[in-house]
Amino acid sequence: MRQAKIAEPIEAGALSVLAMDLDTLKCVETTAENFSDWGCRLSGIGLGVLNRNIAVKLEGADEFQKGKVTGRKHGYITVIFRKDVHPQHEKRAERRYAVTATATVCDLSRTLSLKCVITDASRSGCRIEGEGLEALPEEVLVYVDSFERPVRGNVVWTQGSSSGLRLFWDGAKAFI
Repeated sequence: MRQAKIAEPIEAGALSVLAMDLDTLKCVETTAENFSDWGCRLSGIGLGVLNRNIAVKLEGADEFQKGKVTGRKHGYITVIFRKDVHPQHEKRAERRYAVTATATVCDLSRTLSLKCVITDASRSGCRIEGEGLEALPEEVLVYVDSFERPVRGNVVWTQGSSSGLRLFWDGAKAFI
């Protein structure tokens, strides 16, 4: 006889979701935090059944949203939502502009430094392209030649030689 799982309490701001591996069709009920058009963080038990290509369905929603697992830590995984799934999720609060700007991205201790090119940008984020981006930690500093100071950012997703960064302009002065 199988024992029923005892439901764990959901933390404030967390959403109950069903996550499905698109290759094996294995599912896990879990919680999503920091849920946005970009992606989310899934936490809970049983996440090991999820491989790279997944779909996430919010409790009460009619459809799944496709995504890719971009990182794994103890007890949680990070997910970026795929652009080709729901065009309505591509509507950003800010317009992105195509740019070509050379930059250097560093970890906060400035021990890892990678050259890159910013290929699109808005005030709240940008896409960078370069080699070795998978080695970047979650929190980074972005140095652009034409800026007086670096900008603090979070790596939201990495795929091959591209990464998406969320930028925090107000915090940059604290790291100078």
